[in-house]
Amino acid sequence: MELTRKEFGVLEVLLAAKGSVVSSEELLERVWDENADPFTTTVRVTVMTLRKKLGEPGIIDTVVGSGYRVPSAGSGSAED
Repeated sequence: MELTRKEFGVLEVLLAAKGSVVSSEELLERVWDENADPFTTTVRVTVMTLRKKLGEPGIIDTVVGSGYRVPSAGSGSAED
């Protein structure tokens, strides 16, 4: 499996957050450049393709209204 630079960047930011929620806005700021449209669906689409590539069981949780997270070991996984 090969990840694009953006997919790898998203995964890297989520893992570095150690279970904390990372907003779409923060991902956009940290992974894309300053010219990225803040109203784009790019983050959502990138997370969706990243989930498909990573397979089951899914490791990326969506926290409705907040963003995304990769639960730290032992914290359990929320339903998507």
